[in-house]
Amino acid sequence: MSAASTYAEALFGAARERDELEAVLEDLNEFSSALTGSEELRLFFYGGQVPEREKRGAIDALTEGMQLSTRNFLKVLVDNGREHIFEDVARRYEDLVKEQLGRVEVEVTTAVELSDESMNRLRERLEKVLEGQEVVLETRVDPHLLGGAVFRFGGQMMDGSIRGRLESLREGMLERSVV
Repeated sequence: MSAASTYAEALFGAARERDELEAVLEDLNEFSSALTGSEELRLFFYGGQVPEREKRGAIDALTEGMQLSTRNFLKVLVDNGREHIFEDVARRYEDLVKEQLGRVEVEVTTAVELSDESMNRLRERLEKVLEGQEVVLETRVDPHLLGGAVFRFGGQMMDGSIRGRLESLREGMLERSVV
């Protein structure tokens, strides 16, 4: 098990005990956005020049209003010199929360942007296929697909695009030496 998984699971356990799973996830996303948005904060958090005591104090000030589990987690990362794994821990934590809450994130790539009605119908169909799990759709547009859609979730990919079907047909014909 990686260090990021170990930290994520420990944070998950603490947040679950306090019934803060989603609130901690929001905190982590907020902190991650702050890091992304500020080079100064990134250098401060990830850089090794600031003494641990000062960093802990600054984290207290920066995370005021966040859940206790989030604040303690960030301090533990600092105490152990593991700030560099923050993003990996946050991603793993998000996966654990989604799994706990019965949510699955599905990335859907289509040739054109989907209407709200199409997205709702697609979400309902996917929830049936995925046995009642709550589906969180993340949509992308790729005009090269020609039509149809490509789905990615849980490390799997299903290609239902016209381009993918044409490629499969072409490969099949090449295997049979038709082309």
